Amino acid sequence: MPRGNFKSIGSSGDPKTDFNSEWDNLVAKDNKGTTKPTPDFTVEDGWTATSGVSTFQWDGKDAYILLNTISGYGKTLSITVTMNSQEFMKEVDAFLGSLDLKKPEIPATDQPTNTTQTSTPLVISNTPGNQGISMSTTNFDDGWVAQPFADYVRVTKGSTIALLHYGIEITDEMRSSGNIEGALFDRVIQPRYTVSNLRKYDNGGPCYFCIEFFEADVVEKTTGKKYYLGFRIITNSGVSQCIEIVSPSAAAFQQEFSDQKKVEAMFNYNKFAITASDLVGNWDESSGSYVDMYNTVTGSYAGMNTSSSSNSFTFNADGTYNSHHAGAFGMIGDLKVYDQKYNGEYTVTPWEITLTKQFEGKTKIYLAKYEAVRGGRVLHLTDKQSSGMQYHLVKTK
Repeated sequence: MPRGNFKSIGSSGDPKTDFNSEWDNLVAKDNKGTTKPTPDFTVEDGWTATSGVSTFQWDGKDAYILLNTISGYGKTLSITVTMNSQEFMKEVDAFLGSLDLKKPEIPATDQPTNTTQTSTPLVISNTPGNQGISMSTTNFDDGWVAQPFADYVRVTKGSTIALLHYGIEITDEMRSSGNIEGALFDRVIQPRYTVSNLRKYDNGGPCYFCIEFFEADVVEKTTGKKYYLGFRIITNSGVSQCIEIVSPSAAAFQQEFSDQKKVEAMFNYNKFAITASDLVGNWDESSGSYVDMYNTVTGSYAGMNTSSSSNSFTFNADGTYNSHHAGAFGMIGDLKVYDQKYNGEYTVTPWEITLTKQFEGKTKIYLAKYEAVRGGRVLHLTDKQSSGMQYHLVKTK
């Protein structure tokens, strides 16, 4: 059962990249016929052990070779084990389990990082701010509790904390860095934490809708508390939304967030109930779009199709409302125009608004919720019987 221990080398900062590189250099080069396996990952005390096994032919018989790559604190250590059967796997597991890797003391200036340091730090305020929402605590059935703050929604469950940062506009400075995600990490995370063992999610190659996600061990600068950090970035139309999650350990993080869908789903917890008192006032939305049309046969220009709309609601303190809905749609030169006004009464429960005298005099029930945003809130209304009818309103007066 030959075994090889190799001198540590510098880490790329990504355990899977380290494993792939070591497999090519230590396994595939000298053992023809091996197939690079999908590795398993184990995280403990800032070290990530990445292991995989493959078969190959030795003297006409099946043989096995295992590679275990351990990455952390800027270093990578590799161990290979070659066997002609799986008879000694217990001994192999015992040997690997006996390894005792010490966590080095790393000065803050030497922390490994995949990000840049070109962006201006973002000032994150811990100041509570109900954003105009009276019922500013939401207790969800699955144990999460959400509260709005000045710069984020704070969502907690046990000892895990998620900060749903309000949208951050992508600046020319961030674009010029050539690494927008790294610049966002530096702006949001680096000023508040000392970071070590930073790793970035491996998308497995070129991708269009890439998952931008970082993991790291961090120490909060103001308190000295140690956490395991997950940081997800989703960018649309020049604005980035960031999810910052801190757990007491990597194991606790993995137990709660077994895949990236569960991380992204945290945005669903930016949800707050409505009350009649904070609904009073004027609420508006407007939207528009256009599409240039071309003949698929001749390629000649066929005109422009456009759609635009504006919707406004006024909720009065006496329980009455009025709304105005106007817009146009169709081909330029042949637009269909509509203009509708309604007046009636409204009633409110925490998650619904009922409006009388809507279209054709009917009463409609809308599912209702607030989404906290920087400096205020968005009122989302969805027709309970026709979910395609939605309004996303901001308070203007």
